[in-house]
Amino acid sequence: MTPPLPSSAPGRFATTRWSVVLRASDPDTPRARVALSELCGMYWFPLYAYARRRGYSPPDAEDLTQGFFARLLRLHSLATVRPERGKFRAFLLAGMKHYLADEHDRASAQKRAADRTLPLDPALAEHRYHAEASDTLSPERLFDRQWALALLETVLARLRAEAEAAGRGAWFEAVRFSLTGERQAHAALASSLGTTPEALRVAIHRLRKRYRQLLREEIAQTVSDASLVEEELATLRRILSA
Repeated sequence: MTPPLPSSAPGRFATTRWSVVLRASDPDTPRARVALSELCGMYWFPLYAYARRRGYSPPDAEDLTQGFFARLLRLHSLATVRPERGKFRAFLLAGMKHYLADEHDRASAQKRAADRTLPLDPALAEHRYHAEASDTLSPERLFDRQWALALLETVLARLRAEAEAAGRGAWFEAVRFSLTGERQAHAALASSLGTTPEALRVAIHRLRKRYRQLLREEIAQTVSDASLVEEELATLRRILSA
């Protein structure tokens, strides 16, 4: 199961990377390049899966994904492909559609020599594609679902890193089930962790609260305005429940 999405009112938001990315057409903004590179590293697989579902072979999908991100990182297309209502998710998908159309128009017998911008493992990409990609989903719906899962994976990684930094990595692995809504007997688990059931319930409540906060922060980094966070959360709920 995937962790539940928060429904509480938004609080303070992290400084959005998207505002930096929108300024990336200016070659004198190294922060924009770093921010875009980080986001590309997080979200390459949804675009790879999109290309595969569009009918491209694994090698072609890899080349196209690499080529698309290489073009973004060269900052040649950011000024022309604008996000739909300021969402990085929509921006990436629209940009990939334009890129595939451009590549189709330029198609010839000559093999593409894509820039290797991302550390993309072809075998791993195909394994994930066949393990995670439902045959019933359209390319667009598959992209959206993989985007949502990548977002949740990023949040879980941040939670894990925080727990490990506090010397509670083993504790986090023992209680991370609570983020998916699963139930376990707190008495037995508390005993194994050397605490009381009540203390464990309080700790899990705090963990879920921190998860919701981090999820909002991550979403805030992919939209141009905090007012869009609720809309994007609703979209994620719809994607994950489909």
